[in-house]
Amino acid sequence: MSRRVLGAAARGWMTLICLGLAGIAGAASAPQPAASSDPRDIDGVWWTKGYDRKFRPIEGGLPPFTERGRREWERNVKADEAGTPVADAPTACLPHGIPRLLASPYPILIVTTPGQITWVHEVNRNQRFIYLNEQHPANLPKTYLGHSIGHWEGDTLVIDTVGLNDRTRIDEEGITHSDQLHVLERIRKITVNGETQLENLITIIDPVMFTKPWTTRRTYVWRPDVRLMEYVCEENNRNAPVDGVTRAK
Repeated sequence: MSRRVLGAAARGWMTLICLGLAGIAGAASAPQPAASSDPRDIDGVWWTKGYDRKFRPIEGGLPPFTERGRREWERNVKADEAGTPVADAPTACLPHGIPRLLASPYPILIVTTPGQITWVHEVNRNQRFIYLNEQHPANLPKTYLGHSIGHWEGDTLVIDTVGLNDRTRIDEEGITHSDQLHVLERIRKITVNGETQLENLITIIDPVMFTKPWTTRRTYVWRPDVRLMEYVCEENNRNAPVDGVTRAK
């Protein structure tokens, strides 16, 4: 093949490559679709802004601890301050638990199918299954993410979660819970400065750790530009626990 033909072929390939790159750049800068105007259509990717490792009542202050609840919280806070944080489930690549999972600074994909809403969390491949218009079964086993049922009250999705084990925490700071934990969520679309968000009012009920129910709040931003990525905690767990203590590396 002559140099002229090779040169022409090379120029052709470069043109195609340039067109391809231009297409990618154009796609990246293209306007993203607006969130559905249907208040009950919450499908898609949502992502909390930043990361707040603490759960606090919406009215401020500390949760209404029982004596045991405060004692365990203070122990965890002191261990954290000393640089020897007490290990919990996610430290060992186990599910984060509810409600702690709801504060994770990773995107969430929500998918609605007949009779069910599925929340796919990028963090550690956690998945929640919310069964619509059902009752909790009797004699539920205690699991990390529990059993969730949901129903719509107007434009608000109400999720009721029970059957949670006591191997997780309420938040990363160190608020603990017992296996009597009961979590209620009220989720609705809101608009803040022209931005579509999901608001989640999370009510925490646990008579062992708290003297009364209390409510905290999380919001998530509509992110149609984001796709979930693979998350493999087990591949390189830098925080693996040693003798019950988190050892970050």
